[in-house]
Amino acid sequence: MHILMVSLDFIPTVGGITAHVYELSRALIKKGCKVTIITRAVKGRENFETIDGMDVYRIKLKFAGMSYGLQINNYIKKHLEKINPDLIHIHGMRPLEFYNIKKVPLVYTNHTSGYLKRIKKGGYRIPILKRLFKKPKLFLAPSKELLQIPFDTEAIKTYIPNGVISEKYKRNLDNRAKIRETLNLRDQDILAIVTRRMVWKNGVKYLAQATKYIKNKNLKILFIGDGEEFDEIKSILEKNFKDRFFMLGSKKHDDIIEYYSASDISILPSLMEATSISGLEAMAASLPIVGTTVGGIPELVKDEITGYLCKPMNPQDLAQKIDLLLKNNYKKMGENAANIAKKDFDWNTIAKSVINEYKRVL
Repeated sequence: MHILMVSLDFIPTVGGITAHVYELSRALIKKGCKVTIITRAVKGRENFETIDGMDVYRIKLKFAGMSYGLQINNYIKKHLEKINPDLIHIHGMRPLEFYNIKKVPLVYTNHTSGYLKRIKKGGYRIPILKRLFKKPKLFLAPSKELLQIPFDTEAIKTYIPNGVISEKYKRNLDNRAKIRETLNLRDQDILAIVTRRMVWKNGVKYLAQATKYIKNKNLKILFIGDGEEFDEIKSILEKNFKDRFFMLGSKKHDDIIEYYSASDISILPSLMEATSISGLEAMAASLPIVGTTVGGIPELVKDEITGYLCKPMNPQDLAQKIDLLLKNNYKKMGENAANIAKKDFDWNTIAKSVINEYKRVL
């Protein structure tokens, strides 16, 4: 089976969609599939290259974002005979906007929180979504929330979670000692890790506000990520949690891994989220999670098993659940998390499910 993946986001850029497309593609190749990628051009990379067995075509997109879908569609048409895929799998809404290729089955994965915002705002956006969602034969989503469509569609709809390569995040005691020494942490210090871009949907500001109510005096928090709310969040932390936090800014994905080993718990204060890839990475690293009851987070976080759930946009409830986790056997919950990540969310397992769904439309 030859799959043409189409995504604006792909390595070397970072983010949830990038990780999903790259890791899913690698797992599909291991299962015997051929995978070709069409993505946008990035500085310093060739317009064609082969990465881990994937042929990657990079398009130099021009003008405004509204025209990206048209440019991508024209590029696919121009190269369709040469690539000759069995199906086309689009990730994200923009490449779907001008898509009009009839002779190849179309699969669409609904990744983004932008979709939820469109549904919430309603109005003229609903007819646009109706037009777009007539195109795929198969409609996938990495959270049950993103799978919900408020109108009829002929596409087969299936929840397929994000995945993780468990072995990649296995706890490394040497890295733990090295990082904790660099951060000048004491043995009794408990380190929470937050790998989130500091934008509204990720809810990091509410975690900063929650630090005012956290009772555990040994807790320190490590933030990895940047974004438009960075300075505001830092200001709140300076007021509420002075000398008990670290803000490392943005880091490359592979550079984050050793920080999971240095940590004891993870926090996901999101307001919108699919099956969180950073949450799965934390679980694979044997970290329990305090996360909000949104999107796909409840698929990962089970109270008293892998952590605790809290209300979104509620700093006091978030603080209470962090303290509750630390009062209980959070190390055991971390072990549970690692076992569940390996059993249910390994990318090889996810790829097998995706192939079964592909076969339904071929």
